[in-house]
Amino acid sequence: MRGRLLGFIGAVVILAALSVTPVAVQAAGLTYEGSSTIGENVMPELAKAFEAKEKIKFNSIGLLGSGKGFKAAMEGKADIGGVSRPLSTEEKKKKPYYQVIAYDAIAVFINEKNTVRELSKEQLKGIFSGKITNWKQVGGKDAGIVVITEIKSGERATLKEFRELAMDGADFGPSKEFDKPHDCVKNVAADENAITNGTIAFKMAGVKAVGINKVEPSPQNIRSGAYLLGRPLVLVSRELPKGDLSKFYEFVLSAEGQAIVGKTFVPVRQ
Repeated sequence: MRGRLLGFIGAVVILAALSVTPVAVQAAGLTYEGSSTIGENVMPELAKAFEAKEKIKFNSIGLLGSGKGFKAAMEGKADIGGVSRPLSTEEKKKKPYYQVIAYDAIAVFINEKNTVRELSKEQLKGIFSGKITNWKQVGGKDAGIVVITEIKSGERATLKEFRELAMDGADFGPSKEFDKPHDCVKNVAADENAITNGTIAFKMAGVKAVGINKVEPSPQNIRSGAYLLGRPLVLVSRELPKGDLSKFYEFVLSAEGQAIVGKTFVPVRQ
């Protein structure tokens, strides 16, 4: 009798232990980290429409910049990394899955009261490197140029692309620095002598985008490559998407997803 009782107690203990054994459960939903150009301008609406259609939500949309977004995706800390530039050779060596979802233009914004209409590549290089310091040197009024940029020590794709495409890799000169690109444009709207660069999506009242080398940042010029500062907008994942992640990539490239992207950028599919 005592042996049966001990056996029964042992069985109960085993069953109890099994019932409380922790089971790893993956959190439902997706995560995005990376480019603020993508994260601020299209991800919120894409995520909302995707959830309405597929009942799959986004748990977070981070804005740490393209470099950090790529790293987060490759380390498995985010399902999707947003990169607002071409992937580098070193990044491609890591063999990520990536998809171009749209094309953007890095615009050069000046205050709408500024009489300057266009700038050449050499003039841009001179202004942002600190060698040209007065608007009079580029056809404007006699006033000091106030250069505004994002924080130059960050990993923001916009600055990297601008530095390579417009400045031939030259170093930036002195500037007023702000963390968010939207704040850079906002400060140009408030200062008649200011200039900054940023995605065309951040255009707002009080600023205008100047032509570069006599070419405007129009959708046609961006798609054709005629505009100097065009760039791809890319979504990156660590491996070939499956399940919910695959559904999101399919949605972004669908007619509905491209219509959302096309409200701000040049869609990759017409």
